[in-house]
Amino acid sequence: MKLKRLEKQDLARLKDKKIYCYEKSEAYLSELFAEFPGLAGNLAGIIDENRRNQGKFLFAGKAVPVKSLGQTGRVDWPRAALIITSDYYREAYEQIEANRHILGFSGTAYYFANKETSIEESYREKYKNHSLENIILFRSGPHASSYIKGMDFSDNARALFEYMLQEGFNKKYELVWLVKNPGEFARYKDTENVTFLSFSWSVSGSKAEQDRYYRALCLAKYIFFTDAYGFARNCRPGQTRVQLWHGCGFKTRVNFVRCEKRYEYTTVISGLYSRIHQDIYGLREDQVLVTGYAKQDWLFLPAWDKWGSLGMPKASKYIFWLPTFRTANASLPELSEHGPKGQTGLPVVDTYEKLGELDRRLRELDTALVLKLHPFQDPGSICLAKAANIALLDNGALEANDIQINQILGIADALVSDYSSAAVDYMLLDRPVGFTLDDVGEYGGSRGFVFEDIREWLPGAEIFCFDDLCAFVEEVAKGEDPTAGKRRGLLGKMHKYRDGQNCKRIAEALGIDA
Repeated sequence: MKLKRLEKQDLARLKDKKIYCYEKSEAYLSELFAEFPGLAGNLAGIIDENRRNQGKFLFAGKAVPVKSLGQTGRVDWPRAALIITSDYYREAYEQIEANRHILGFSGTAYYFANKETSIEESYREKYKNHSLENIILFRSGPHASSYIKGMDFSDNARALFEYMLQEGFNKKYELVWLVKNPGEFARYKDTENVTFLSFSWSVSGSKAEQDRYYRALCLAKYIFFTDAYGFARNCRPGQTRVQLWHGCGFKTRVNFVRCEKRYEYTTVISGLYSRIHQDIYGLREDQVLVTGYAKQDWLFLPAWDKWGSLGMPKASKYIFWLPTFRTANASLPELSEHGPKGQTGLPVVDTYEKLGELDRRLRELDTALVLKLHPFQDPGSICLAKAANIALLDNGALEANDIQINQILGIADALVSDYSSAAVDYMLLDRPVGFTLDDVGEYGGSRGFVFEDIREWLPGAEIFCFDDLCAFVEEVAKGEDPTAGKRRGLLGKMHKYRDGQNCKRIAEALGIDA
């Protein structure tokens, strides 16, 4: 077997062969057949180990079967060709090689280099003999195709960046951010050694923009990200990639992809979560750094100075409600999970009558309930009618006021959640937490949990119905905390640190100093 980049001169050899692509990607397939139109009519099937991708796939008006390696069966390879359509073509080749006895394949596996891969390969070749530079690269948020305003400068990467600025790391290192629109960060233009580049410059038509982007990517010593990591897929030995991720929570991973070779390290909050992340992300133990999450440091320094700008109801106590991600906005329909039904779009408080009753009780208790949705969540799915003491904290308002949720979560006297990692973060403050569990069976059977008996691992009150929620609200308003014992018993298992020094630990674990 051998791996070869698909070139124009290969077209004559392949034009009469059936084409099997390895890994389903509509974008890759579209680009492949736009560049090699003579092969478009020959697509016979797609091989993909991701079960969510398997089945019939409608591409260019044709239903194409998508099957696993084991389902594909024996192909007449002398009359067929295998083309890898993946950013991770080297990994894909290793998988094919390891399973060639199943496929009966022993020839040349081609990989299609799309526009970005082609550009990147040229820059990797240009810089391969250059020494790495004192550059620390940051990126937060999901892939560019799922861009949400504000998420590209947020989360754990943002917290670590701010710590490094505070401690003067930028005197030694160039701190470079990859964002959507660099012009939005003019406030940093006079900050020494801080640069903002666009992640769109990876395929820019401007040579100058490409040069700036790939110099940082190819020469950075450290690359930090909180979700999307594909942009750093071809890093060379000596470059250290760190997946800071979003949080350690209760939900399991939707799709298993082994990440052992996709980054060098990830950070977690305890030995318990180290074992969980090794399992669900396919990592070695030495790749998992038990440091705590960078953004958890914000919990201990709540931004009261910014709170007043958000227009939330005035009250003597605040309860935040952070449900886990469910129904996506219209631009991201493929990300949706099942969501609550009813008049309000909320679990437990599913009718206007219940909403009005809850609002009345909150007013009597001088308590406000602040509902904060996931950035992907469709705010149009929630209707709060004219509730006075129940407010929706819009992600747009947070972005406009440059506020991260953990910077104000410390203001909350209590938290309501379900399966979100925000509840695990909030445990560090040792305050009451309530969990809405009206769909725990359904959710466990579809998305699934990292713990076998999820209820044993929930550090707070169980809320199955409206009366349970009202009881929790009343306990908080009266300063009662009946589940404190369970929460504190789980705290030591789920967290190793609670000192607000996680950023410092991350830098020290990686040997980065100012």
